[in-house]
Amino acid sequence: MVRRILRGFPPVTAAVFILPVVVGLVGTWLPAFGYLPVLGQTSLTLAHWQFLFEHPSVPTATRHTLVSAWGSTLLSLLLALTILALTWRSRTLRWLRRSLSGLLAIPHAAFAIGIVALLAPSGWIIKLLSPDLTGWELPPGFSLVRDPMALSLMAVLTLKETPFVIFMALAALQQLQVEKSLRMARSLGYSEFMAWRRIIIPQLLPMLRLPLFAVLAYGISVVDMAMIVGPSAPGTLAVLVDRWFNHPDIFRRLPGSAGATLLLLITVVSLMLWWLLEKLWLTWSRRAWSSGQRHTALSWFARPAEGFSLLLIGSALAAFAVLILWSFAFRWGFPDALPESWSTRFWGRGWTRLEQPFWLTLWTGLAAAVIGLVLVVGCLEHEVTLRRRRPGYTGPKLFWLIYVPLIVPQIAFLFGIQVVLVWFNLDGRWLTLLWSHLMFVVPYLFLSLSGPYRSFDDRYARQAMLLRGNEWCPLWRVKWPMLLRPLCYVTALGFAVSLAQYLPTQYVGSGRFATLTTETVSIAGGGDRRLVGVYALIQWLLPMVIYTLALLVPAWFFRHRQGMKLQG
Repeated sequence: MVRRILRGFPPVTAAVFILPVVVGLVGTWLPAFGYLPVLGQTSLTLAHWQFLFEHPSVPTATRHTLVSAWGSTLLSLLLALTILALTWRSRTLRWLRRSLSGLLAIPHAAFAIGIVALLAPSGWIIKLLSPDLTGWELPPGFSLVRDPMALSLMAVLTLKETPFVIFMALAALQQLQVEKSLRMARSLGYSEFMAWRRIIIPQLLPMLRLPLFAVLAYGISVVDMAMIVGPSAPGTLAVLVDRWFNHPDIFRRLPGSAGATLLLLITVVSLMLWWLLEKLWLTWSRRAWSSGQRHTALSWFARPAEGFSLLLIGSALAAFAVLILWSFAFRWGFPDALPESWSTRFWGRGWTRLEQPFWLTLWTGLAAAVIGLVLVVGCLEHEVTLRRRRPGYTGPKLFWLIYVPLIVPQIAFLFGIQVVLVWFNLDGRWLTLLWSHLMFVVPYLFLSLSGPYRSFDDRYARQAMLLRGNEWCPLWRVKWPMLLRPLCYVTALGFAVSLAQYLPTQYVGSGRFATLTTETVSIAGGGDRRLVGVYALIQWLLPMVIYTLALLVPAWFFRHRQGMKLQG
């Protein structure tokens, strides 16, 4: 009975999330070549590609996209590996482990707004330094954000994605014998940093390939963060394409489809180039093993590595603090370090506007997280049952398809999905909105839960099955209670992923649904800074509450459970 139920999870999961992506891609490619019958366009043409390549903003927007995406991915990987290698046994890494849940819970838009409030010409950092250290009585004429080189976008993406890379690396390291490898390397005279560089990282890097693909693809296609902290004249290619899709002239959807297809091609080439660079680095590393070098001058980098760890935590805390100050500020002139007067009126105005988006975000996020958890656990448990019957089984070969929504730019297929939904009169419905969030929640849940679930010692479940003689009992009474902490944690992660979805809500929802993310992004560009602070804080606090519950529920469960009993 259990096997028959579990057998249906992988094909259902793949069909529900892969087929719509394929349909969405086709629905975007056809308009890119001039075929969109709803607008009366039924003949194929390359005119929209010509418009795209002749547009004066496209070359600069493409450069902004590549600089921010590649720069943030490389820096995130470098920072994550450096922090892990040089602080593996330190107290700093233990602090960072405890902070990862909070760092991952931060919505991208709220984090970007907080960084802008810190680094803007009239931001908090410059206010704290002025006029004593800078001599400025007025805000300076330069800005550290929204720079024309997209460096600020690259830096903010790096700060936001590094905790995710560290989290995925820690999950992958559970499958490696790190301590045993380090002891063996030390016995041969290698320093700990060289042991990581020569032994651990070459094993770890292939295991991080999919998470890094997701980080790189997200950097190429991100819209909300690019609108808040990225360059504006022009923005990134994804922002430019999004503006064409939402242009009052509906015929701009056609060159917009060509731009979305170009973004997909850039992503495919970037992922192939990343894979090639990874293979080249691993080949070079194997050749370097025979050099006999056991120490490196880079060991002095341990102190800065601890500083990088504190920077990740400190930037989030500083962004959170400045949002609190702005949300309660009534008058805050330059260069005052703190507001002159305080008020709660903006919280009242903000909650009045956000009450309905708040509840929609809450219920949609919880539904997406719970449904996604059921699908992922079903797929992983099916893999476990197959491994029991087939020793040496390594898992279904098609499981990597679950990650397709993460490595394909959202804007490259969401417009096509929108066209199909409009055709069948299914757009603007809550169930389609929930499904669009699930497309991105499920891959993140699978990435996060597959490591702990696969590393679970199956002997506990087998022993319980022998005692009970029932296939469900080991799951309910033994396995899932023992995995309660990771299960709760990834549920909270799924909620945070759903809350952060901007483009799916805009396109699949057809503008009929307002969530915390869409409202925050819409007001971030030109709204009252105090009201923006309220919006960003509410968006920030909701996933933090869910993460807190995810930490408290397992503690409460194990405290009140009086033992692991199997009832006959």
